[in-house]
Amino acid sequence: MSEALSNTPIAPVWWTVTHFGSSSLLLPAFVLVAFGLWRSGAQAAARHYVVAMTAAVALTVTSKCLFYGWGIGIAAIDFTGVSGHGLLAAAILPLLLRGLPGRWGRELGAPLGAALALLVGVSRVVVGAHSVSEVVAAWLLGLAVSVPVVRRLGQVPLRHPASRWAPCLLVLALNTSTATYLPTHAMEVRIALWLSGKVQPFRRHQLHQAAPAPATLAPAVPAGAH
Repeated sequence: MSEALSNTPIAPVWWTVTHFGSSSLLLPAFVLVAFGLWRSGAQAAARHYVVAMTAAVALTVTSKCLFYGWGIGIAAIDFTGVSGHGLLAAAILPLLLRGLPGRWGRELGAPLGAALALLVGVSRVVVGAHSVSEVVAAWLLGLAVSVPVVRRLGQVPLRHPASRWAPCLLVLALNTSTATYLPTHAMEVRIALWLSGKVQPFRRHQLHQAAPAPATLAPAVPAGAH
């Protein structure tokens, strides 16, 4: 997680919302969703989902490692890497809620999942973990993973128990210790430091440090002047 953007008190509800994007919950949910797609007869959608998710996660981790290890970011928009919580939420929650039983799940599950993912992104800004640009990039990237799969499914019902029961994992977001047990941030920092050879990761404030002003030349002294 990036350093806090402010020291203002955070309402507990935002910490709960942010847990809905936790890798500790959503990575197991992704496995269940993909398995449920496959076993429900949507093998093409399942294959697309796994490949797209793998590419999106790789891009997200790479963006973070580039900053932690080498300080590569975009100061103008306060960008230090794609939000992992935001990506997982937008890529998984629409399909997770799409698996709810009945017409309600087929028609409203995906839009509700995308809306909840947007709230997760807002929470990452509120708790000081990410900037607006980082969560917007994550939300769009995540939707690029989930929306094509939702469209492939159309009105196909997901009847396998893995799809039906996977949404129950979201209840664990109410338990902080369960929602935060997978230290993905620490893993990303270790990878970045190992690859770059640095001792300490770059921090957000370093991205905004002003470049030193160019040295000015002293005025030339006319020849013969004393």
